[in-house]
Amino acid sequence: MAQERKNSVEMQDKPDGGCLSPADEEREPCLKKAPSDQTEKNNGTVAAPPPPSADNNNGTATSNGKFHAFAAATSLEQKLRDKTGFSRTGLAVAVAALLTCVVLFVALVVLIFLWPSPPRHFPICRRAACLRASAEVLPKINFTQQPCENFREYSCGGWLQTNDLPAYMSSWSLKKRIQQDQKIKIRNMVVTLRNVASSTSLNWKMKHFYESCMNLDNIETDEGKPLKKIISTILGGWHVLKDFDVHAWDVTKTIVQLHSKYSVSPFFKIDVVPDDKVSGQNIIQISPAGLGLPDRRYYYRQQDNKIVTAYKQYMVDVSQLLGATSGDASIFSNDMFHYEKRIAEITPASKQEDPYNSHRRFKLSKLKEIAGMIPLLDILQSKFPESNISDDTFISVVSPTYFSNLSNLISSSDRSGLNDYFMWKMAEAYVPYLSVKFREIVKIYTAELTGEKDLPPRWEICVSLLQKFMGFGITASLEPNIENKSGVVAVVKDVFENIKDSIITNVNKNNDLGSELRDHVINKLESLTVQIGLPDNMLEENYVNQFYNQLPIQKLDFFQNVNYAISFVKEYSQFKLKSKKEEYGWLDDLVSEDPKVTYNVASNKVIVPLSLLSPPYFETGYPEALLYGGLGVEISSAILSSVYPPGVAHGSDGVLLQAHSAAVNRSIGATLEARTCFGQFLKDQQVEFANNTVLTAMLSVSSVRFALQSLSKIKQIEPYYHQPAMETYEYDALFFIGYAQSLCTIKSPQQQDLDTMYNLMSDESLLLKTISEHSESFKNAFNCMGKPTKTCKYIY
Repeated sequence: MAQERKNSVEMQDKPDGGCLSPADEEREPCLKKAPSDQTEKNNGTVAAPPPPSADNNNGTATSNGKFHAFAAATSLEQKLRDKTGFSRTGLAVAVAALLTCVVLFVALVVLIFLWPSPPRHFPICRRAACLRASAEVLPKINFTQQPCENFREYSCGGWLQTNDLPAYMSSWSLKKRIQQDQKIKIRNMVVTLRNVASSTSLNWKMKHFYESCMNLDNIETDEGKPLKKIISTILGGWHVLKDFDVHAWDVTKTIVQLHSKYSVSPFFKIDVVPDDKVSGQNIIQISPAGLGLPDRRYYYRQQDNKIVTAYKQYMVDVSQLLGATSGDASIFSNDMFHYEKRIAEITPASKQEDPYNSHRRFKLSKLKEIAGMIPLLDILQSKFPESNISDDTFISVVSPTYFSNLSNLISSSDRSGLNDYFMWKMAEAYVPYLSVKFREIVKIYTAELTGEKDLPPRWEICVSLLQKFMGFGITASLEPNIENKSGVVAVVKDVFENIKDSIITNVNKNNDLGSELRDHVINKLESLTVQIGLPDNMLEENYVNQFYNQLPIQKLDFFQNVNYAISFVKEYSQFKLKSKKEEYGWLDDLVSEDPKVTYNVASNKVIVPLSLLSPPYFETGYPEALLYGGLGVEISSAILSSVYPPGVAHGSDGVLLQAHSAAVNRSIGATLEARTCFGQFLKDQQVEFANNTVLTAMLSVSSVRFALQSLSKIKQIEPYYHQPAMETYEYDALFFIGYAQSLCTIKSPQQQDLDTMYNLMSDESLLLKTISEHSESFKNAFNCMGKPTKTCKYIY
């Protein structure tokens, strides 16, 4: 009914003839009356129009004559209109509103992501040590670099920009800074020692040795006379100085005196080392030596090479200062370089890492058969007079082939050539102890060799000599004065035990090792101990004074005091050979001028010098992330050295295992895949490398891995307190930064060249690149998502 009323109203509004009013005609055209001939009558009625076809909205006249102004609707539009009941205009408005909502939603999402987040509230470490740690770490970082791209520049860039290489050093680093601070402590201690009446006390000897070294007036007055006197009156003269009788000169006597009395090492050096066949016993070891340049490869460089030229000129200058003519000195220099080159040709290319092939245990009688021209029995009897050396004495020989070839070289050398070589070795060893004229020519040569442009301050030279000849006494004097020593030792022991436990856990989980190797490794690790500083009994005054009882010192006679000190070192070697005391196996590592964490095979101990545990490298209150990133990685490396080649080949008692034992064979197999993988990585870096470089890379990556793993276990138990001003750094990122900054180093090009000859991984850029590319933890710490992680199989 409603529809009929609506239609009726519409019809009433329309003018006659069915047309719209003129005003509405623009909206809807007039409907004209159909022609009479198109009307069909059926029983007197008009036929109904056909239903609208699908074409009645196409903008053309339909069968009923109706005409639509809008464009044709699509099937989608028609469906939407049918479903919603909206007119076409209403549907357009709805779509526009929907699009507006979508745009507003997208804008809201963008704003949510881009809107600055409110500051996060971290637990912050407020201890003074944490503030000092941040003050050390932050200035070293270069924030313009990305850690994922160049981690060395990121971690060390700020430090590299603000530190210069000291003129008298060839390298400068965090460790060098610690050494420098230690030297200052030693100087302050020695110069403030009270006057002691007894010349047998260590304090008296240290004080007067140092004062004689600082007394330059006597040294300058003597010039080269003390050395020349020894050469002329004791060693039989020097051919180049024209005070040499070729027929009267005794070759055997001279080489014996050089080795035994003056600790000069022509052709080879003599050491006392742990015997890897008998637990708790030491043995004499002889090894190749006698080159003037640091490495045999220098002798194969071009003759106009700067270092080769500088070395030849050095020989000329020394011989001239001692009295040679310019022409004779020049001839001597060229002849000596070529003679040393002959020695270089028979010198082994590199140190063997395989303990079964690196040295052999021989009776002296056997060595006589292969190297008859070397009077080794005479030398050793003179050097160790209380040790009953005989033809039946066993010694350790590094590279027996070298000594066989050396015997042939000596037999083919004329006496004048041998004399020149022996006397040059003597002069080379003692020139640094002479007057400023000699020290200046040392400086010129060293500048080309290592890049050190100047001599160190005199006080520093004298302190270094004290450390060289009285290292144990110096350490024993300083250690009792270390602040909070017990706390320092406790922290280091905790780090050691945590890392050792992590390694043991991983070894127990590794099913690929085989039971023999796993049992051997676990046994070594469980029996491994740590020695932090000197034991208490060695700090007692009576013990120390007795140790240096055989060292006489004279007031103000520096050259004579050096000779006394060299003789004392010889006596110490003899005492080590006879003694079965364990501490003499690791004492030298503990009191070294260059402190580092090491592994001692004979005692199965990790050795940690207390002189290393100083700010900014170590402090008891430092955050664990920095402690584990610095000292922790060093300790991890030392622990792993006990079970990595070559240490794994020794039992916990220091004795070498049988070469064909199951544990040894398994250890070789366990490293093969890792060696190949790391070797390929180094090839990809386009660097030349040896087996020891690959082993160092493997050890370095594993050391970082286990130190971080130990730290992570701690952080699962203890809350992590962020560093002040470094709140956004989590502990793993701080760990890697601490590790990298412990390696920050500036080197002269010459020193870099020299270091990489011995160990390619001494280049911290390559080392850090190796670590970062083989550590998934590193990439997670710094969100490095670009490059895939290199995956080399770990041994353990």
